[in-house]
Amino acid sequence: MRIMVVGGGIGGLVLAQALHRAGDVVRVIDRDAAVESTGGYRLHLDDLACAALRRVLEPAHYQAVLASSAGPGSFRQFAITDHRLRLLGVDRQDPTLERLLIGRIPLRRLLTVGLRDRVHFGQEYLSHDVSTDGTITARVRDCITGTVNSTDAVDLLVGADGVGSRVARALAGRATSAPVGISGIAGRTPIDGRTQAHIPELLRAGPALAFGPGGSAVFLSLHDPASTAVDPASCVAVPAEIEGASVVWGLLAPDECLPADLRSQSGTELVSTAQQALAGWAAQVLALIDASDKAAVASYRFSATDPSRDLTPWAVGSVTCLGDAVHAMPPTAGRAAATAIRDADLLAEHLNQVRAGATTLAVGLHDYQRAMTAYAPDAIRESLAPLPWVRASSGPLARNVARVVLPALALAARGYRSTRHRGAK
Repeated sequence: MRIMVVGGGIGGLVLAQALHRAGDVVRVIDRDAAVESTGGYRLHLDDLACAALRRVLEPAHYQAVLASSAGPGSFRQFAITDHRLRLLGVDRQDPTLERLLIGRIPLRRLLTVGLRDRVHFGQEYLSHDVSTDGTITARVRDCITGTVNSTDAVDLLVGADGVGSRVARALAGRATSAPVGISGIAGRTPIDGRTQAHIPELLRAGPALAFGPGGSAVFLSLHDPASTAVDPASCVAVPAEIEGASVVWGLLAPDECLPADLRSQSGTELVSTAQQALAGWAAQVLALIDASDKAAVASYRFSATDPSRDLTPWAVGSVTCLGDAVHAMPPTAGRAAATAIRDADLLAEHLNQVRAGATTLAVGLHDYQRAMTAYAPDAIRESLAPLPWVRASSGPLARNVARVVLPALALAARGYRSTRHRGAK
C-alpha cells in the first residue's frame, strides 16, 4: 500500500516503522524543522506501549530504546504530596510490568532510524482530496519557501498531527479537542554538584505530583541515565540516545492564575513566573526551578477531547487518525504517548489484515477505530482526573481537605490501573 502519515511525532513514527517493515510505501511529513525541534521532555510508556514497541521494532532497535531509557528502579512508585513535599499518597507500581521513562527527543530520534528518506520535516499539511477510486491527494506547504504542492496519490492518509489536528478537523468538520483552562510551564534542571543537594529523596523511587495553595501543582521526575537497564555500549546496530541526568519539572495552574502573555515569555521570564506562582513552596522545588536550563523552559496550554463524545464522528473511507489528533489529553497521567503507540500498533495490525486480503481497507479502518475508541476514553478520563484538584487547591480549606482526599484518589487510581491491566490483551 501507499500510505501518507501527517505528523512525525511518536505515534506517527511508530506507525511508519510498522508500515516500513511490512513493505508499504510510506511517507511521513511534519512541520517541525528537524527531528529535535519538538517540545516536551520525558515520556512514560506503560507495559502496553512497551509490548507494542517490541512488536513493531527489530530486536536491536528495541534494545536501543531500552538503553536510552531510565531503568525500572526509577519508577517504583508515583507519589502525591503537598507543596512542602509531605507525602499524601503513594501509588506503588507493579514490578512485574514493563514500563519505560524516556526523553521525547531521544525516542523520536530512535524512531526515525531506517526512515530517514521517508520522513520529511518542514512540510505542512493543508488539505486533501479523495478521488472516485478512493485514492487521496494532499496539498502540502514547504515551511521554508512557502511553496504549495500536491502529493502523489496514496491509498491511505493517517492524521497523526496532534492537538489541533487539521486532518481530524477535515474529517469531523470541527475541532476534536478544546483547551481545558489550565496551562503549564515546564523545564529541565541538569544534575551537577550544585543541584544534586536539591533533589527530593522521594524522586529516587519515582515521579511525584505536588498540590499547593493558590491553584498550583508541580510534577517532578528524576532522570538518571546511569540507571538504564541495558548497557548503551551494547547497542551496535542501533546506537542508544543518552540524555544527561536531570530533574524534569512542570507547573500546572488555571489560566487565570498565570500571566496573559505566558505564551510569549522567554525561558528566563517563565522561570520567574513559575517561582512567583510557587511562592511558599518547598525550598528544594524553588531551587531546582531556579537552576533550570533557561533555554529549555517552555509554556503549554492543555487541551483535551471530551471522552463522552464520539471520537471518530465521520464515515469510514481511506482516511483515519491516531494519537492526540483524535483523543487529546493533558500530560497529567503520562498516557498520551503510550496511547498513541498503542493506536499505531493496532492500526498496523488491521492494515496487515487488509494487505493479506482478509478484509477491505474500509472495514479494517472501521475495526481499528472501534477498538481504539474502546480504550482511549479511559486514558482521557485518567489524564483529566487531577485537574479539578488544581482548581480546588486555591481554596482556604483545600490543604486540609487534600490530606484526606488525595490518598483516596491515589488508591482509586491504583485500582483503576489494576482493572485496566486485567482487561488488557
